[in-house]
Amino acid sequence: MPSTSTMIPHINETSFQAEVGQLVKDIVGAIRSRNPLNTLIDSWHDPIYIKSADGQMLVANKAYEHTFAGDVSSVGRFSSDYLNETIKPVSASSDALIMQGCTSVDFEHLGRDQHGRMLLLRTIKRSLLGSGHTRAAILGVTRIVEVQTENPGALRLLDLARVWEQFVRLDDREKKVAVLVAKGESVKDMAKILDVSDKTIENRRNSGMRKLGVENQAGLIRLMVRFQDNGFHDFGL
Repeated sequence: MPSTSTMIPHINETSFQAEVGQLVKDIVGAIRSRNPLNTLIDSWHDPIYIKSADGQMLVANKAYEHTFAGDVSSVGRFSSDYLNETIKPVSASSDALIMQGCTSVDFEHLGRDQHGRMLLLRTIKRSLLGSGHTRAAILGVTRIVEVQTENPGALRLLDLARVWEQFVRLDDREKKVAVLVAKGESVKDMAKILDVSDKTIENRRNSGMRKLGVENQAGLIRLMVRFQDNGFHDFGL
């Protein structure tokens, strides 16, 4: 049975960027006037949040809490503590770009929300450094482009290039384990090849699968074969 997807109306890039640009001006104005920030963002249907330089959540609207934080408020927590593994790498790397001097970062990415849905997301991050707030460093606005309703074969319908981006961000051991899994090696054989324990192999395999958004080893094997068949890399499968 094929997967289905819910398409959100096409995003007008100029309009979305303009909306976020105006929001930044409003937030900076509120910061300098010492007015509450939640009143500016709670009316938005898009998830919106403000982080400190070290990644701690300072402010988040209801849409963000519902989509990404779950039952426990994100405020006061670090996003790395609750975001799904499919979102953590791109969240950290885009935060780093802002902290390294970029004033704006705009990108699309795949990731799971707190409800287990695989989403195609459009995120714009803006620097709040110099806004007058003692801690606010990053404003993020994320728009849901597409919601995928998955079944075991749903990965066939995902944008393979975007999943490849997640694979590239895996650490070296996770990549090596993924390749060996695709080649049909057993856990014990992989442990011997990489000179690590069976438990380490299992941990790196499971970590890699979470980050790639696949639910089991069979799904990982299918994904690796698709990467090779579509010319992303020759793994020797």
